[in-house]
Amino acid sequence: MSIFCVGQSAYDITIPLEGPLIENQKYRITERHECGGGPAFNAACLCAMWGAPVQLISRIGEDSYGKILREILRSAGVKTDYLIQDKEIGTPYSIIIAGKKNGSRTLFNFPGCRKDVDYPIPVESPKVILTDGHEDRISLDLLHAFPEALSVVDAGTFRDSTYAVAKEVDYLVCSEDFARQYTGRSLDLADWSGCEEIFKEIEKINKKHAVITLGARGLLYREKDGRLCHLPAYKVQAVDSTGAGDIFHGAFAYGLYCGYSLRKNLIQCSAAAALSVQKLGSQTSIPSREETDGHTSP
Repeated sequence: MSIFCVGQSAYDITIPLEGPLIENQKYRITERHECGGGPAFNAACLCAMWGAPVQLISRIGEDSYGKILREILRSAGVKTDYLIQDKEIGTPYSIIIAGKKNGSRTLFNFPGCRKDVDYPIPVESPKVILTDGHEDRISLDLLHAFPEALSVVDAGTFRDSTYAVAKEVDYLVCSEDFARQYTGRSLDLADWSGCEEIFKEIEKINKKHAVITLGARGLLYREKDGRLCHLPAYKVQAVDSTGAGDIFHGAFAYGLYCGYSLRKNLIQCSAAAALSVQKLGSQTSIPSREETDGHTSP
């Protein structure tokens, strides 16, 4: 049984930049980094690199970017038996400005023009389904077809499509942005009662398990005994935060596949994300499982 990673693939072009972007300025670019990207793509690559059988369910064009992405998937060991057949799509790509001083990233994504397609349900039954919400109809069809599979959504920003999928999964792992956009409130760790209230609102979406990631401030999750807990982030010097969330969610899907406890899984995910931000690029910053295992004490 495999991990199914469902959602977006993209070709990333990262440009390191000193200082913030300023309007009406010209920038002479002498350095750039190119690699695979996209939430589902990066997560699938991590799972395969860590030794789990994984299928990517995504749209990849027949153009030059698509050929590069397919070769990356082949090299990583990601299976592509169930790619979404949309021959008219140009492979999505992103232009990313990475701030050298603090690892921030400004991303311009070109998603391609998708068309509705008939997607046959795979014959293979997955053990874990990870969806980033970009292919909401297909994600929902898979969740309904394989209710016994453990399921998780990578909810980066609040969209109707992501919300529809989030209501159906076992694990809603969302960003601080998603939580703020949904509840209209910002998380302040100094206001623990406020954190409890916001977390309960997020839990109501899927009525099962929730996690809220807070970037450099760590994350919030609930223990089996009902306590809301804060897991701090690893202290690192970030170079490029692109793909850190994708890598976190890929590691989370891998942990579900391996049967890890929630806390053990989250520690591993946090370590993988922290290691990734110390390198340029998204797919190329995925750490090995051995490297991650050596850094699991935040």
